[in-house]
Amino acid sequence: MELKEIIKIFKKQKKIFLGIFFVFVVLGIMAYYFQPKTYLVNLTLNVTRIGTQQTQEYRFDDFYRLQADERFADTVVRWLESPRILTDIYADAKIYDKKTIQATRLSSQMIEVVLRVKNVEDGNKLTQSAKNILNKKIEKLNQKQQNETWFELVGDDPIVSNGQISFAKLFLASILLGLFFSFWGVMIKNYIE
Repeated sequence: MELKEIIKIFKKQKKIFLGIFFVFVVLGIMAYYFQPKTYLVNLTLNVTRIGTQQTQEYRFDDFYRLQADERFADTVVRWLESPRILTDIYADAKIYDKKTIQATRLSSQMIEVVLRVKNVEDGNKLTQSAKNILNKKIEKLNQKQQNETWFELVGDDPIVSNGQISFAKLFLASILLGLFFSFWGVMIKNYIE
């Protein structure tokens, strides 16, 4: 099929093309206005130590400590994927609408925790609860060792932002989907005829 034949088909079926396209654009606009209000809460946790180790030996610029912090940060990220820890965090915050918590190790000592919540108060409660529960778990690991240089998590105040999908993204997605389905709608209609 040549290009001029395809153009002829689209000229003939332009009402179907524009109709399908318009439906998708309207659906995209409606999706924006009817999406539930959500917030993204971003918490940064840093792995640090309770105390320092006194030694006369050369310390390699604390290289081994950084390696240990990195491994421990990985452990904390895995904890935040555990249903047991998540249940404890939500129970401590007294929030019963459980969702997953996304945690990522950004560097050897820094962990980013992202939550999607319905209101800002829930986000603040959950981040405080996460810090408390994780530090209790860390303390529990050190009960028998009583290591004076054991790990500790220090968290900044959380940053709360709008968690809704932006109008520009939804509108662009609806245009692209509209073009795709309009094209195939015209082609299928032409095939049926």
